[in-house]
Amino acid sequence: MEQKKNKVKKRAGKKIHSAVSMHAVERAKEIRSRYGPDIDYPAVLRMLEDRKSIRYPVEIRFVSDSIEHGMFAHTEQLSENPDDGYLISLHSHFQGRPEVLPVLILYQLVLVNYGDLATADDAELFGSGVLGMDRDEYYEQIVALTDDLWS
Repeated sequence: MEQKKNKVKKRAGKKIHSAVSMHAVERAKEIRSRYGPDIDYPAVLRMLEDRKSIRYPVEIRFVSDSIEHGMFAHTEQLSENPDDGYLISLHSHFQGRPEVLPVLILYQLVLVNYGDLATADDAELFGSGVLGMDRDEYYEQIVALTDDLWS
């Protein structure tokens, strides 16, 4: 059985005040209060074990061949049962660069917490909220890292 590839998508109209968006913002604040103010890669790894922060188990892998051109990662559910966990595959270009991993991993974690309801807007709100960054600055960092990978 072929696994469906999850991608963060845009929600029509950028409904920032949707229930998912509001929950993502609140969850980000809670996580930042527990793990902040300086969220580094070891803090993200601890966060992945905390079911109050991340709903399901997550494994991080670094690969090159399964990352779609123009993307930096993909996230997939390991089985039909979300309790079995998720796999976040980051492009191997980022392996050994712990300073950028929190930005990239947090963007993908909305798929773990919210599944198909997650959008790019939610990913930006969540990631920037956990890191205490301006949303536009966070987005620009994601774009710069992705551009660096594919240029």
